[in-house]
Amino acid sequence: MKKKVVILHNQILSENFDEKDVIIQRNLVKNACKNLNHEVVCLTVDNSILEDIERVKREMPCVVFNLVEATWGKGELLYFAPALLNSGKIPYTGVPLDALFVTTNKVLAKKLMKFNNIPTADFYSVNELEELDPEKTYIAKPIWEEASIGITEDFIFRTSEKAKFERIKQLPASHYFVEEFIDGREFNVSILTSKEGPEVLPPAEMIFADYFDDKPKIVGYKAKWDENSEEYKQTNRAFGTLENNSDLKEKLIGICKQSWKAFNLRGYVRIDFRVDQHENVYVLEINGNPCISPGAGFIAAAGIAGYSHENIIERILEDLN
Repeated sequence: MKKKVVILHNQILSENFDEKDVIIQRNLVKNACKNLNHEVVCLTVDNSILEDIERVKREMPCVVFNLVEATWGKGELLYFAPALLNSGKIPYTGVPLDALFVTTNKVLAKKLMKFNNIPTADFYSVNELEELDPEKTYIAKPIWEEASIGITEDFIFRTSEKAKFERIKQLPASHYFVEEFIDGREFNVSILTSKEGPEVLPPAEMIFADYFDDKPKIVGYKAKWDENSEEYKQTNRAFGTLENNSDLKEKLIGICKQSWKAFNLRGYVRIDFRVDQHENVYVLEINGNPCISPGAGFIAAAGIAGYSHENIIERILEDLN
């Protein structure tokens, strides 16, 4: 059935890799929608967000494909656009408003994980650093930012590292928290909606090359976005690494399905995991509406599962808020 689809994304305010990527995502969705014979209109959320949403209303779309990743350049305000769509009863794709707010705030998300017995690493407010174990390693993370923004090895520390520890103490508790650093394997597991419920796509493992032998194994900002950096070149995605470990694979799949229900997720999601040397599993974060540019992990996983861009977009368009 032919639909009128408004693709809504945020205005590009900088030349940063992570920000410009939304244009690539928009083009993928636009091309897929056209191939599905839908009418497509592309609009942006700029400084006048109320006027922008009114412009969406005037288009009278069947659905808004929500690609908004920031409002006024701030990732922590990405839920403003879907909140206004929601209040106007305009159908939109992806994670619903409540789940988007909770998963964007990493501390709220971890509290909900704990409440639902979803395994995640211990975490602390910047105001609770006296509770840290001197024998453990920790990482300071932004509470709100996505796309690995603010994630660097400089924020990985032990309490005995006095200079680092003092810098962590100065971080604003309103925007940073501290989490136990799980040294181990990292998996990204994508989930795509279906009429039968959430479909967990083939798990991807992030393979850290020898370059990381004397560095913390993290997918920081450079490893994710800067194609010219050594971190990017030495961090590679691999599928099929769990084919001889069905127990761990099933554990990851089970946690994905549990999280989908607990967080009221819809559309498309990616969950990032760490697995320690004893195969204890920890959820790092739940990414609602993850990146869907052609080179992104979600699209790669869907491709391994045999789905075209049109398959993916069609299923997302059918699961509306």
